[in-house]
Amino acid sequence: MQNVFRYLRGYLKIRVWGYSPERFMNLCSSHDILLWDIKRQEEGYTMYITLPGFFRLRPIVKKTGTRAAVLERYGLPFFIQRMRKRKVFALGLPCCLAFLIAMSRFIWAIDFEGNYSLTDDVLLDFLAERGVDYGVAKSSIDMEALEAQLREHFDVITWTSARIEGTRFVVRIRENDLAAPEEEEDGEDALGSDLVASQDGVVVSILTRQGIPQVRAGDVVSRGDLLVSGAVPVPAEDGTVKEYQFCQADADVMLAYEIEVHEEQPLYYEYKNYTGREKKDLYFALGHKRYILQLMDCDYINYDTVLESKQLCILQQIYLPFYYGWVVNREYLPVEAVYQEDRARAMLEERLNKNIETLEEKGVQIIQKNVTMNKVGQTVVMEGSMHVQGLTGSPRPIEAAAPDAARK
Repeated sequence: MQNVFRYLRGYLKIRVWGYSPERFMNLCSSHDILLWDIKRQEEGYTMYITLPGFFRLRPIVKKTGTRAAVLERYGLPFFIQRMRKRKVFALGLPCCLAFLIAMSRFIWAIDFEGNYSLTDDVLLDFLAERGVDYGVAKSSIDMEALEAQLREHFDVITWTSARIEGTRFVVRIRENDLAAPEEEEDGEDALGSDLVASQDGVVVSILTRQGIPQVRAGDVVSRGDLLVSGAVPVPAEDGTVKEYQFCQADADVMLAYEIEVHEEQPLYYEYKNYTGREKKDLYFALGHKRYILQLMDCDYINYDTVLESKQLCILQQIYLPFYYGWVVNREYLPVEAVYQEDRARAMLEERLNKNIETLEEKGVQIIQKNVTMNKVGQTVVMEGSMHVQGLTGSPRPIEAAAPDAARK
């Protein structure tokens, strides 16, 4: 804070030499003239002094037989004095500050974190439909409502968090591994839900937590067959069914089934051999308007185009709606190559192992693997099947119009 006051009032760096500079400093102290950062030089001393204190030095200098010279000037008074000679700069500086303050009230960058299955373009379109786009005022964004709309519109999203950093709008989301099952449009007709098979197979075991099981271990089921009923019968005194109470069927149904395996790996393939030559065109954008200034013609026959773009950012927080960079065209030559048969077989084996890892991550147990590889023409073909065991079952809503006879 003391440095701020010194800057506002102005201060000087001076050099003092002569008969008795030490007495000069003592008299300054007795007259409440502040001196600081005093350093001894070959001839005299250098020190800093406030601008009002400097104007009080004349009698002290005369009395001590010393001399004082100004080396450097600091502070707002000297800055203003310099700006008088640069009127355009002096006028432009407050205008620039006013522009930055005005632009900081709007959103100029939108980023997403944690999205994997949902692309940025899909989320940007969703926000734009709800009025959140580049250039929207920060005060007009309802964070809580937007978070709720994201969770409601996208079943895969289980958690959202939105925040504003400077002029950047950041949306963090968390996705579920499995999308939630689709619900009936008319929710009033759904009383509960059954559990049905999601693939063909043989029931290995069933552990029912809620509902009435409809299959036993050893039963053969097809996709869509009823496994556990969500309609629980309520018996009457004579042993007949009086009515049904509906619930959400819940059970662990272990199913044994087969997964067909078919993969192909051609021996002949083509890859891009980049020559190292490239041509650049200037790129800039203002908001959604994009412009490319073509500096030279691109006569490459085969090339990839890469956009190298940056957004103008001030103080690492204030993003402005201006993008700049290069459109780079990189030349390449298509080269035909041939895999050795052993290499092709290893690639197919690696692909199969990745599929197995994905199944195991989902809780599927590999019981037996029957896979063969054969060369067919110029392609190595992997065919076979895998015997696996895994949980099955997906909910199916029970409609109010379903006849009771269907439950018997």
